[in-house]
Amino acid sequence: MKVAVVRNRLHEGVICRFGQVCPEVYGKRSVQTTIDALRAGGHTVAVFEGDKTLPANLESFMPSDPQTRQPGGMVFNMAYGIQGQSRYTHVPAMLEMAGVPYTGAGPLGHAVSLDKVVTKILMQNAGVPTPNFRVMSRIEMDDASLKYPLIVKPRHESTSFGLQLVRNPRELQDAVLSVVTEYQQEALVEEYIDGREVAVALLGNQPIECLPLVEFDFADRSLRAVTWNDKYHKTADEAVKRCPAPVSEELAARLREVALATFRACHCKDYSRVDIRIDPSGNPFVLEINSMASLGSGGSYVLAATTAGYTFPSLVCRILDIAHERYFGIPAPCDDPAADAVHAQRQDPPSPFEAPEAERDIAAVDPAESASFVGQPECPAGQNMPYRVTRFYQEQIRRSAHYDRLQRLVEPTTEEIQDSGQWDTSDEQGNTVMPGLQHKYPQTVLVLATNKCFAHCRFCFRKRLHGADSREVAMDYLAMARYIHSHPEVNNALLSGGDPLALGTDQLQTLVDQLLPIPHLTTIRFGSRAMVFYPPRFRDRELIRLFEKIIRAGKRVVIVVHVDHSDEISDEMVGHVEALRNMGVQFLNQTVLLNGVNDDPQVLAATFERLHALGVYPYYLFQARPVKGAVHFQVPLRRGVEIVHDLNRRLSGIQKTFRYVMSHTTGKIEILDLGRDGRLHMRYHQNRDNSKIGRLFSLSCPDGACWLDDLSGE
Repeated sequence: MKVAVVRNRLHEGVICRFGQVCPEVYGKRSVQTTIDALRAGGHTVAVFEGDKTLPANLESFMPSDPQTRQPGGMVFNMAYGIQGQSRYTHVPAMLEMAGVPYTGAGPLGHAVSLDKVVTKILMQNAGVPTPNFRVMSRIEMDDASLKYPLIVKPRHESTSFGLQLVRNPRELQDAVLSVVTEYQQEALVEEYIDGREVAVALLGNQPIECLPLVEFDFADRSLRAVTWNDKYHKTADEAVKRCPAPVSEELAARLREVALATFRACHCKDYSRVDIRIDPSGNPFVLEINSMASLGSGGSYVLAATTAGYTFPSLVCRILDIAHERYFGIPAPCDDPAADAVHAQRQDPPSPFEAPEAERDIAAVDPAESASFVGQPECPAGQNMPYRVTRFYQEQIRRSAHYDRLQRLVEPTTEEIQDSGQWDTSDEQGNTVMPGLQHKYPQTVLVLATNKCFAHCRFCFRKRLHGADSREVAMDYLAMARYIHSHPEVNNALLSGGDPLALGTDQLQTLVDQLLPIPHLTTIRFGSRAMVFYPPRFRDRELIRLFEKIIRAGKRVVIVVHVDHSDEISDEMVGHVEALRNMGVQFLNQTVLLNGVNDDPQVLAATFERLHALGVYPYYLFQARPVKGAVHFQVPLRRGVEIVHDLNRRLSGIQKTFRYVMSHTTGKIEILDLGRDGRLHMRYHQNRDNSKIGRLFSLSCPDGACWLDDLSGE
């Protein structure tokens, strides 16, 4: 992926020199090591100044897709700003306007965090303890609302600029005057908490990983507080950083609790650092939050990450992945698959108190695994779909005794090059009423929410969408909602794609918000393989809140998972299914009958039994479609009928919830039986014409026939 590292170094790209100049700047070495880390992670990287030239430079380096106008890359933001108020917000605000995704907090989070007074008010409202404070621009000599000693610092600065400790009104007057004069802003005056100081480094969004605590050991220093000199290594008695901090687990838990509450209250994203004082009684007081924690090699954030086992390259790539997941639901794609090792570098086990770490890599093809498996570069253009699979899934199936079968689901083979077939086997173009919205059957609309997936199934019947310009994908959510509203016969919407859960939760929320007010829409279905390919997607609390919102609106949430083999079911999937079912989400499963994968009644019976035990009810066993490059997955219909008969003999009555069907241009056809005369007996389960639904018919089924078009009326 193209990544633009944006920093402020030159301070020249402005129209005028006007306003308070930003005293902060990232060092050249820190910027360069970040660039090197991203390149080692398989990304194409350029560096730009965060000034007036930025929009044009980004448009040139990573232009949007000409058809979809979707972003062509991402910004790794290291820009502190040049001048004026709320300087951290300047680059994110430009990027928001330009429609470019980026790492770190947005304008709101940076504005809040850089205004120490607003930060404290938000913390107090969230129940987070913070020292008593006042805002001063002049001295009130008789003011007794605060107890000495006091800390005085500029209201809108960071990295301890202008921090002073005062012990009496005269020193307070001098300190406030110094801040107002030098920094041209009000002074924040707060009570000094005598005791220990700890930094809590946070990484992620949902979940948020608390890295090991860092304590500052001031030894015998008179000023037991972290100063600008400490942070920039300008003093001989610099505070020593100790990580992990020697604190009890009870206190550590409390520190993490208030740090997480501060992160959320201040609208931070991706990564931040919370600074906390601990009084002699062990009570924590949050001083502030740094919404763009320094990635300098000597800083407390990098120390905490290193102690947690991250290398610097893996930390930087993790931050990028977290931001990309926030926008798009998946980690940042790598230009160089061989760079997976960089993403995976984490030398020690995770800290025992952190949240489980989401998988973050896309696994690369290893040609040495099997000579019959090839990578995308060896396949002629137009004949094959790009290779893509999550590391989570790759590791899941490698543990299976049926790995030789399961790898066929996601790893390309030379058979794809030799296959014929069609791109659109169900005439989806003919059912499309507007881009991204299909209306084939009266009661159901299908929304192609995205063309992106967590992994690429080799038998995919919409492989025409992958890597295309997305003209078939939904863009105008309002127009779609108006169409559905005007068709009162529609009672359910199936969100599909691609995988709708590969969208960022914010975008998914925007889509769902258009559907909720439609009174006759009673069910929203999500057709997704996220439970199989990337179950960490369901750790996102905002996604869970979205499901809760749909249920509160009086509509059913149905997640249609796609499990083709019982060994695809992970422990994490089991946990998420149970939790979601407990809150009212319903689950169905669809399976595709696939040659060389699950064309065995014993395998299918084990899969359906496991799904039923989880409360995930199989409702379709699909005949594989004659898709271009996937015909080799088809099982002959005669054999398919035999497999299904044997399968039903192995299942109990309540487990026979599925139908053996094929999705044809004419409708969804249930395959019933093969007569002694060689005729295949079928009926329409769904059809555009309601009068045909349930009607029985039969056609002659020769050996080797795999699709309705292979049958004849003779």
